[in-house]
Amino acid sequence: MALRSLVSLAVMAIGAAALTLYWQWPEPVVVQAGSASKAEPVAPVIASPAMRQPAPTADAQATPPALLPGMSGTEVDGALRTDSAGNLQLDLALRDYFDYFLSAVDQAGLDASVEALLADAGGRLQEPALGQLIGLLGDYLEYKRASLALLQQPLSAHQQAQPQAQLVALQQAFDNLAQLRRSHFSPGAVEALFGAEEAYSRYILGSLAVLAREDLSEQGKAAAQQRLREQLPAAMRASEARQSQAQMQQAQSERLWREGASEEQVRQSLALTYDPSTVERLLLEQRNERAWQQRYSAYREQLATLRSTGLSPADQQHEQERLRQRLFDAADQHRVDTYDAIAAKQQVSETAGP
Repeated sequence: MALRSLVSLAVMAIGAAALTLYWQWPEPVVVQAGSASKAEPVAPVIASPAMRQPAPTADAQATPPALLPGMSGTEVDGALRTDSAGNLQLDLALRDYFDYFLSAVDQAGLDASVEALLADAGGRLQEPALGQLIGLLGDYLEYKRASLALLQQPLSAHQQAQPQAQLVALQQAFDNLAQLRRSHFSPGAVEALFGAEEAYSRYILGSLAVLAREDLSEQGKAAAQQRLREQLPAAMRASEARQSQAQMQQAQSERLWREGASEEQVRQSLALTYDPSTVERLLLEQRNERAWQQRYSAYREQLATLRSTGLSPADQQHEQERLRQRLFDAADQHRVDTYDAIAAKQQVSETAGP
């Protein structure tokens, strides 16, 4: 994939993450801390996404006193852990715990979400851990507000049109976010809550920078990316290796389909890497994906024809909705929105030129 497309997708991913709670985020909430909010953690546990397996705490598991909208039937994500002295242990599971309750902000509001979080935590923790959690929550809420606003800042027209400028802007965005975290949390808390995420962000940015280098051969780029991969934490490195293998196999399957290979030939290719049950599952997924892509291509072709008919904008919008309803079910609508947004952005970039 071209560097322009890779960087554009990365920028869009950041923007999408920022939209989740930004518009519904209320005014700052003052949370009274029972102890200093920036206390250093005791034996923080750093976990990569592949290592997230929240374990039950030694404290009693409390049911949230109020079911938040959209949370009915779900289990509280994350975990609250303490050390032998009763201090709150900072790790990625604690951040997951905060985010579980804050994910209800857009439906329940911040006050109700925080109230449910504190009520639940009160059934799990005793002092001093409970006071430490309350203090940290206050810092986390302020950080969340500031980070969402930071990530919402739009790219300039020049940055949107130039892949290298996009890459610089993406690096600056991550640098600003890292600085923001360090202004709200102690170094130990930053490492415990965000260390794995920042390590992976550095890897992605480094990989994009390597792809952009014109002074390296393909072999040199592969070697540079391998050096970057070796700097990842062990568990994340293993996860990245599995993901790279899956991507290579996916690319091989796509090449075979493009060349007119039969399903049996694709099955034989997959069997070199996966067990029989996984092969059949992947074949089914690829079959469904190919069917979806064909429907989307037909949709784009019919949409282009529709836009050349001379209908008014309102009538075009009406006919486009009818076209979407005919070709896609309700579960596909969000994906169509995403693909349409990517297509529109690519058209803007191509119009702007190199």
